[in-house]
Amino acid sequence: MNYDIGDLLNSWEFKPDEFLARRIRTSKGEEKLQIRIDMGLLQLELDGRPDGQQPHGYPSLLDYYQDLIESRPPQGLELNEDECEELFQEAWQYYHRYLSLFNLEDYEGVVADTEHTLQIFELVDQSAPNDEIRWYFEQYYPHAIMMQTRAHAMLALKNDDYPAAMHAVEEGIAHIESFVEEWESELDEDLPEISFLRAWYEELEQERPLSQREQLERDLQVAVEAENFEEAARLRDQIQSLWPTPQHLLRPKR
Repeated sequence: MNYDIGDLLNSWEFKPDEFLARRIRTSKGEEKLQIRIDMGLLQLELDGRPDGQQPHGYPSLLDYYQDLIESRPPQGLELNEDECEELFQEAWQYYHRYLSLFNLEDYEGVVADTEHTLQIFELVDQSAPNDEIRWYFEQYYPHAIMMQTRAHAMLALKNDDYPAAMHAVEEGIAHIESFVEEWESELDEDLPEISFLRAWYEELEQERPLSQREQLERDLQVAVEAENFEEAARLRDQIQSLWPTPQHLLRPKR
């Protein structure tokens, strides 16, 4: 058997400034995900755990521990350091896969994998032996939220649904802001994830199509600034006819 992968690597140039991922199909017809890294590549499964393992006979460690919690309430579950490290390695695998899926514009996959990662963080937050281990996981929470937010927004934008996309971004910002409040003592500066989402929201606000009323109001402003008073009066009449002022607001105050 030839174990040399030199020809494979030479046919797929590594570019340090780019995230390189692709889908491939094996000789058995199975679809896999590959990531090009310096001096090698990673191959991931597209279903279940990215490494294809089934720990304790479960689809993932997360599933295993969630089942444990459900089977022995109310005492709950306390994880030791080794168990937390195993969960971190699982989260790290899902991290690589959701980055790859985002690169390949598989936004549904990104939502699913970031949700898995966030549920691992929640499990550790509830069951870790100390705050040091909790922070070991939680420091990656903003990134997972940002990527999930981007995936939700991109799915909305595929349908030109700017309001839904902007709502998703607003929710993502709110989640990260709550995280900042909780872990303020561990943070030294503004988070790049929240800065990115705020800047993206402003871009979406500028790019989104205007409603009929917004377009008329913008045209009215342009007419007023140009001192085209006849056009301005026409636009005011049109706005008033389409969206009349409620009668109770027209009555004089006593």
